[in-house]
Amino acid sequence: MIYDGLILIEQDIKEMIEANLGRTGLLYRLYSRIKSADSISDKIKRKGYAQNGKQLQDVIGLRIMTYFSEDIDVLIDYFSTIFDVIGKEHDLLDIHNFNPVRINLVCRMQNEQLKEFNAWKSQYQDSFKYIDSTFEIQIRTTLSEGWHEIEHNMRYKCKNEWSSLEDESRMLNGIHAMLDTSDRTLFQLFEEIAYQHYKQKNWTGMLRNKFRLRFNLEPLSEELIMLFDTHKILAKRFFKIERNTIINKLIKHDLRMEISFDNIIFLCNYLYVRNKTITQLTPDSLLQQLEETFDSERYLRAI
Repeated sequence: MIYDGLILIEQDIKEMIEANLGRTGLLYRLYSRIKSADSISDKIKRKGYAQNGKQLQDVIGLRIMTYFSEDIDVLIDYFSTIFDVIGKEHDLLDIHNFNPVRINLVCRMQNEQLKEFNAWKSQYQDSFKYIDSTFEIQIRTTLSEGWHEIEHNMRYKCKNEWSSLEDESRMLNGIHAMLDTSDRTLFQLFEEIAYQHYKQKNWTGMLRNKFRLRFNLEPLSEELIMLFDTHKILAKRFFKIERNTIINKLIKHDLRMEISFDNIIFLCNYLYVRNKTITQLTPDSLLQQLEETFDSERYLRAI
């Protein structure tokens, strides 16, 4: 049995996340689940909530998997902005002990979500007695996701079976360490690919591998290609812009633009490069939106 009221809350949270991240072009997958009544009872009993006074905080759980490990900190900052984060578990990689890395956020329900939850808690007082008005967000990379699924079901839920298996436990953790290394290697690989495209004057390839977003299918416009072909120093200025600086701008500001190669150039140009020719090529509607979005920020930075 799953409580119907929790489904509404779960969908509302998912829609909030997807509405904001979808417009940024960030590469990710989002999944969610609601604990069943049996699963709730099992965890309350297993964790001893009735005895220790604590409450279950993940009756609703969301898991977001990002393609690249450098997006993890971006997502943590983003969720801290739109949700009331009351708890954070962000492990650091321990290469000496091969401990697994978990990134979990506990967030408090707010506004209509909280009203809906409290209404159900009043209706099912006994069942909701040890359930907190919170939800959990787990952040993973796509490479580490499979390992976490295996570890959760085969070790975490039966820790007593592993109490004497120290070497085997280190081996399992070591697999995670190798996956973490692979995540870092992916970043270096695509940075190198972007550089190779830069050297070959393949500007669309440079932008695709530099920014690693869900671009639409249109390549860079001929006007911008010709401009970069004749002014490679100008192209280099765009290549040297920090990717996550742009991602943070997209996430933290309500900028509603299509994620195209041209638009990324127009955005970077407006914020950092300020090339007059590219400004003239920027569509008036986008230029107006950029001014409305960033002018106050640029003024504050200037003073």
